[in-house]
Amino acid sequence: MSTIKDVASRAGVSIATVSNYLNHTKPVSNEISKKIQVAVDELQYSQNQNAKNLKTKINTDLGIILPSLNDSYYVQLFQGIKSYFQNTDYYLNLAFSENIPEFEDNIVRNLLKKQVCGLLLVSCQPENWKFYYDNFTSKNIPLVLIDRNIHSLDANFVSFNNRVLLRNMIDSLLNFGYRDIYLMSGPSSFGCESECIRGFYDSYKNHGLTPSSHIFLKTDMSKEDAFRKTIRLLKAHTPQVIVTTSESLASGIIEGITILGYTTEDIPVFTLGEEHWNLHTHSFASASTVRPAMKLGQLASKLLMEQLKSPLTKETEKVILSGGKFHSFPGATYQTPKTSAGTTQKPSTKQTIRILMLDTSQVHSLLGLLRNFENKTRIHAEVTILPHHFLYESILEKYRFDTKDPYDVFMYDIPWMPSLASEQILEDITEEINSLNPDIFLPNCLKYYSVFNGRYYGVPFMYAPQIFYYRKDLFENHALKADYERENNISLRPPVTLKEFNTISDFFTNKTSAIAYGTSIPTAYSECLTPEIYMRLRAFGGNLFDSNGHICLDSDQSLKAYINFVRSIKSAKPDYRTATDISVVQDFLSGETAMLISYPSFLSDITDLRKSSMIGSIGYHLIPGRAPLLGGWSLGINRHSTKKKAAFEFLKWTCDEQIANYSSLLGGLSAISSTYTNDELSELYPWLPLYHSIYQYTKPTVPPKLTNNKVIPQYEIDKIVCKWIYKLLESELAVQETITNTHLELAELVEKYLKLE
Repeated sequence: MSTIKDVASRAGVSIATVSNYLNHTKPVSNEISKKIQVAVDELQYSQNQNAKNLKTKINTDLGIILPSLNDSYYVQLFQGIKSYFQNTDYYLNLAFSENIPEFEDNIVRNLLKKQVCGLLLVSCQPENWKFYYDNFTSKNIPLVLIDRNIHSLDANFVSFNNRVLLRNMIDSLLNFGYRDIYLMSGPSSFGCESECIRGFYDSYKNHGLTPSSHIFLKTDMSKEDAFRKTIRLLKAHTPQVIVTTSESLASGIIEGITILGYTTEDIPVFTLGEEHWNLHTHSFASASTVRPAMKLGQLASKLLMEQLKSPLTKETEKVILSGGKFHSFPGATYQTPKTSAGTTQKPSTKQTIRILMLDTSQVHSLLGLLRNFENKTRIHAEVTILPHHFLYESILEKYRFDTKDPYDVFMYDIPWMPSLASEQILEDITEEINSLNPDIFLPNCLKYYSVFNGRYYGVPFMYAPQIFYYRKDLFENHALKADYERENNISLRPPVTLKEFNTISDFFTNKTSAIAYGTSIPTAYSECLTPEIYMRLRAFGGNLFDSNGHICLDSDQSLKAYINFVRSIKSAKPDYRTATDISVVQDFLSGETAMLISYPSFLSDITDLRKSSMIGSIGYHLIPGRAPLLGGWSLGINRHSTKKKAAFEFLKWTCDEQIANYSSLLGGLSAISSTYTNDELSELYPWLPLYHSIYQYTKPTVPPKLTNNKVIPQYEIDKIVCKWIYKLLESELAVQETITNTHLELAELVEKYLKLE
């Protein structure tokens, strides 16, 4: 472990100066302060608080680290710990890791600064033995591990015999004739979870069976992830029973089962649980093992106390409790299964509607919830999905030629609405939309998503503002900050302007080896290239058309925007001609780039995103230039549909506030306001409040309405803009020539539509 002497040597200053800086006893200049802080960070130095405790020579602080209190098992566990220490002089410092290793490390370091005399730990990093050896075992600080052992570490360990408990549960199910059994657990790297999996295999082996690998579903131990995995499972298959390793996972499973119209009589949920006096009302699960978690907490506390009293002589112990009995709850279908394995019961329906949608993660999430719609309305939804660059032309083609069996609902991009409405491809739903409360949506968003010429042609479905994402760990690195400030005479921060964005991108790409590139720019096709141009035009005050539909591209503002774009390309990852919205996100999440401007819908792995945001490796901010484009999608009804009433029922269902919350858990972003102000969702997904606040700065790209009331389809405008930008990227044209040629061809396009009747 580093000392204050090491810090002083690294910073090139005296020990007294370091002490003055750390303890704020005397002023230290900014330049020297930066040097000391860089040394502290590089050496991972933490102050030894022993000197401050010498006067008392006693420390009674104990550390307790649990994954969370969202699982009643950990509530019971802590109650056992609390009851053991409540009449002692020890003070309990309770913290939660959220099963994130970086959180756990930070908590431990903070506890060490307080000089805790012992630690009770449910760890989420079973391989990190050296960290705990260096900080506890080698220093004779007592440590008791609960449920999750740390490999190769000599420490006290207590747990239940989860292998036997799970085996007995599966035995009982197999004996009653169940065969299509799924197990939902946490990561197999956690000892208690791997023991459950082994118990599952034991039972199948004892019955002469071999379980398929697909029946094991791994989660991050949260009820939200259990909900996601359940929706995904039931989208493809209906198991006879689901077994899980915790009450928290069981609650997520049952929520998923319930909204899709099943009950625990249809799909029983069996779980490892804990002992409660209110056994019949505590759990919604069909059956549970009754583990005395309070007793386990008391046992862990007893082992810790014994080591506190004799840290140099007390041998470590491994204690495995047998657990409790297996208990079925009222209403449990703990009997011979009624249906054979693999059958899927579908709700009876009275009619079928056909829906054409975008191939995106939010749509796939919605597909998992369709059974809820069918149960509520008895309408079957048959969904076809297509990539973005095929969808618009497919809508036109299906409208014109599929008149006998047409699609009933179209999902459309916001810029498409004016042309789809003016060509009467979308049904006017002004009368029907009165049945919806407009206040449930983001303020005034109906005018962007739904309204053309004062009439309604759809409902908002997917909200997607441009967001600036950045590697927070890089932006807060003291050495990088010092290098950047020395290079540019300004602090390293999330860029406010697009010029600053380019300066930072150039710094990361060309001036430091901390990361490969400053950013990635997608230009593979028009749908990903045009936002890069339109966002910059907005930021610099330029535009393609004025409010009267006249071309106004050839301007000083547009010149600034195009020059900024070219400079962004020069400091970006050089694969921009093949880069897509998906690939630039992967570049960023894989650690290849430092910054990203994108739409939230492309960052679909919300479990990984949540972890990255909580540990501070990914930050979110309003985009540089403060002019984000409002991306988004709506749902409208095909004017040729013969099932318009049923189609509108589908539109109404997608606007339900609870469905919007479920969609958020599955990775979607709706235009429903309450999703972004829901305290629990905001706690789970820290980016939601930012997405909500950015709405006030956003504007969609809307094609002009000409003097003859014709609307130019946005894809024709995009095609011309991209045609000339590609020539610019291939060095065939200068910037001003690109703007001039684009301006002239857009003028020809306007003339063409002005001549149409």
